[in-house]
Parts: sequence; C-alpha cells; structure tokens
Amino acid sequence: MDPATFRSRLRDKKLLAVYLFSGDQDLLKAEALEELRRAIGAEQGTIRKFFGGTVEAGEILEARQNLSLLDPVAVIVVRQAARLRKTDADTLATNLPTLPPGPPIVLWDEAFDKRGKLFSEVARAGGEIEFSAPKWDALARWLHGEARRLNHEITPAAAEQLVELVGVDLLRLRSTLERLSIAVGSGAKIDEECVAEQVASSRLHAIYELQGAVDEKQTLRAVGLLRRLIDEGEELPALVGALFAEIRRLLIAREAPPRSDLARLLEVHPFRAKKITEAAKRFSPLGLRRAVDGLADVDLASKTGRGDAQAALEHWLIAVCESERKPGLLHVGRG
Repeated sequence: MDPATFRSRLRDKKLLAVYLFSGDQDLLKAEALEELRRAIGAEQGTIRKFFGGTVEAGEILEARQNLSLLDPVAVIVVRQAARLRKTDADTLATNLPTLPPGPPIVLWDEAFDKRGKLFSEVARAGGEIEFSAPKWDALARWLHGEARRLNHEITPAAAEQLVELVGVDLLRLRSTLERLSIAVGSGAKIDEECVAEQVASSRLHAIYELQGAVDEKQTLRAVGLLRRLIDEGEELPALVGALFAEIRRLLIAREAPPRSDLARLLEVHPFRAKKITEAAKRFSPLGLRRAVDGLADVDLASKTGRGDAQAALEHWLIAVCESERKPGLLHVGRG
C-alpha cells in the first residue's frame, strides 16, 4: 500500500490492527503515525514506544490492553522492528487472528524479511506502507513548500544543490532548511551561494565542484579546484577516491542498456542520474576506461610516495578532459 492509499483508508475508518511502516523516510513515517492517531480519535493519547530486540511480545500485547481514561494508549510503535526476536515475532503472529479491539501496532523499520510469519502475514493483509523518497518533481515542490513555511523562497538551483549535498532524507532536509533559515534571516532568499556557504564546508563543496568540472571537461577549472583543495589540506587519496567515484558513475551511465533504471544503478536520486547521463555523453566508453586505468596509477603513486603524485593527478585531470583527442595522455606511467 502506498501512503496515499493509507490516508484514504484512514479517512474511511478502515483501520488494521497491525501495520508495517517500511522505507527510509522517517519524517513521512512520523507524519503517518500522527495521522493514524487522529484517525482513531485519540489525538491526546500516548504513543507507546518499544524497540525490537529489547521488547517481548507480552509487553506489546499488554500495552494494547491499557484502556486508562487518564493516559490512554493510542498507538503502539515498535522501532527497529526487524530486530524482533523470532520467538516474539512468532508469538505476535500467532495472536494476530484473535487480537481484541485496541490500539493499532506499528512495526517500524527500513525493510522487513517477509520470510518471517509475522511480517509476511501483515503484508498479505494489506498492512505494509512504504515510505520512500519522492520523485524529483514532488521533492522540489516539498522543498519549496518547506521554504515558504519558513518565510523564504528557494531558487531551483539551490534546491538541487541542497539535495546533492544533504541527500533525499526529508528529515535531514527539513532540519537543514531550518538551520539555513536562521543563518540567512527572515524573508531572505535561499540561493546556491547560501547553500554552499551554510550547508557544506568549502572543502566539501569544492570536491563537488571538482567532480562537476570533470563532467563538463573544464580543464582549467578542474586543475584550479584540485590545487585549492590540496592547499586546504585535502589528502590526495581522498581526492582520487572522489574522482574515481565520478568516473565510475559516468562509465555506468555510458554503458547501461537502453531503458535502464539509472537512478538505481548509480545509487543516486533520479534528477542526479539525469545529469550524470547527460555528462556521460561527452565521453566515450574507451576514454572512461582509460581514465580508470590512469587513476589507478595515480592512486598507487599517492599511496607509495613514488613520484610527484600531485603532478600526476593534475596530468590525469588534463588528460581526462582531453581524452577524446589525446587518449595516450591518460596513462601516467608505471615503474
């Protein structure tokens, strides 16, 4: 079941005794939990919290029987529910068919092993709701809405930059926007410069810019950023790792079969996958493979102290930006 169907059933008072809240978006889960509490008419009721691995099935079942008028239990939540001991999970599964009326139980975790009786039965009954990151258009609307809630406008470029630096976890994005709001002052516009200054260290942002300069084959900018990072104390192996990660993404995008799910293959958000795909068109697969080989030579030099590793990495940067015209440059040389 998706979150929209879940809300629709709540409005129709079609409630279940047990739910699985899966997915990596804890903010959406927390909001759904509040909606569930309101749906059963217990806004002031207690949300009783347990943790898998430390709670016993008997404690969860006993909590459902707390019908105190002074402190009623509205909803029971088991965080890290995938860690429930097998005996406790099996006990809960055995009791599911005969559960008396009472507060719903929410089993909360990123993923559940459906081979277990408890989780498979709840899922088959329609009780699993997956809370995953929204697609880019919806995520952009959410970011703009959150910014307006805080009395700001955020530029589209700043929204993309924010996701690139923070990720797609809505809880982290909301927290970061709130910190940005305090930093820029009420009513101020949030732009790319503001995000770069306030969200990421200048060094982290420069690494991101360095990867972008390689994507766009901007040789002078890439070399300048590399020198700046080294002057600021960045270690060469870390820079080699960041560049290898970007070349690897470009190669995957360049060689992926048509209609591939590149967001999944690249392990990035769909909007980022689209940008990488466009950048990959500037390179040939052979050029990218040569870039990987050349970077391996630089990595060896940086870790063994053999030769001038910084000069080698600068040579590699120049070569990768010119890879289609001068492929021989990509090999730094062994021995």
